[in-house]
Amino acid sequence: MVLEFLDNLLWSYIDFFLILCIGFYLTLKSKFFQFRTIVRPIKTFNALMNGTRQARGLVPIRLYFSSMGGSIGIGNVGACITAVSIGGPGGLFWMWVAVFIGMLVKYSEIFLGIKYRIHDKKHGYDGGAPHYLMRAFSKKWISIIFCLLMCIYGAEIYQFKVVEDVFVDTFGLNRYLAILVLLSGTIYVTLGGIRRLSIICTILMPFFLLTYTGVCLYTIYHSNVDFFALLTTICKSAFSGHAAVGGFAGSTVVMAVHHGMARAVYSGDIGIGYDAIIQAETRITDPCVQARTAVFSLFTDCAICTLTILLVLCTGQWCVGHNNAFDCVVTALMGHFPNAQLLMAIFFFLAGWTTVLGYLAVGMKSAKAISLEKGQFFYLIYAIGAFITFSFVAQGTALMVMSVSGGLLLCINLFGIFKLRNELKFC
Repeated sequence: MVLEFLDNLLWSYIDFFLILCIGFYLTLKSKFFQFRTIVRPIKTFNALMNGTRQARGLVPIRLYFSSMGGSIGIGNVGACITAVSIGGPGGLFWMWVAVFIGMLVKYSEIFLGIKYRIHDKKHGYDGGAPHYLMRAFSKKWISIIFCLLMCIYGAEIYQFKVVEDVFVDTFGLNRYLAILVLLSGTIYVTLGGIRRLSIICTILMPFFLLTYTGVCLYTIYHSNVDFFALLTTICKSAFSGHAAVGGFAGSTVVMAVHHGMARAVYSGDIGIGYDAIIQAETRITDPCVQARTAVFSLFTDCAICTLTILLVLCTGQWCVGHNNAFDCVVTALMGHFPNAQLLMAIFFFLAGWTTVLGYLAVGMKSAKAISLEKGQFFYLIYAIGAFITFSFVAQGTALMVMSVSGGLLLCINLFGIFKLRNELKFC
């Protein structure tokens, strides 16, 4: 299959090489700036709340939760479980590597997105990769290709499909009714732009983060697993693959690297360009201040991914062979939470829907960059058609489309960031 070939080519070779090289380059250039930032959260959030700002734009802390809403979603469950069910426990190690070096990639795209943003007609800003790529390459067609890919990526068909399936399977809703309800809510928020998105995410994300973290920690704690032995297995599997266990077919090192890094990038939106477009709306005038939030948002995203993977590893559900990620997590929780199916249905809705909203808002911005007058109208029609069409195909197919389009976006974006590397400031 063409999509599978492209996915393997991008994530096993091209994107893997680019992320490692550029990520480590930025880490050395900045003298491990992500470490210096992560240990000083108060400094960052004080600057975010009290930094120099303009009347134009959106409240910085709301944009932070909008970033979280887009990056923390079903990918933190479904994509992460895929990483270990195919790549073995070692996939978690390579997720950590991708997140560590990806923090500065994400910092860089937000910094550049704010630095080269422009005013829009609604008392806000247009920024992100569509604008700094034109500065990097001095050729508009590269920016247009990026925007077209972002329009595809912005219609988050995978997470829409998962949320819809949860509604149908858990609550017994008619599929057409589930599609109608989800589409209606999605279009309503999207038409309000990033401003409305930021309000919704600020309300929903703290509740999701606290509750999901508590549920996972409780289950992991009561699983009575030897954590030292588990950590040893994760590290060994990262460099030696993993033999077949039960319904699990076994993996190679390449598979662990491929699925671990690819799913980390997809889950955390590392180098894809989502955050750069969202965060460019900030009222903060100093790009460094808003860009530092990338370190914390990606750290939180990684924590949720790690909890999910540890949950299925500790309970042994990673190698059982469930039909989908939802069933895998529900089974893992059933021993401690009798209503786990209903609980996870709520979690999947909160996580998945906020991500669909975030990506679609970014897709609308990208369509606007292509055509100021009609881009958003035609894109909304396309997105509705894509959501409906992929509601009747397998989740794996939808995830493959997202993975390939994300891989192509990452290639273009990373080359642009590297060309503008001398414009970056780590402060």
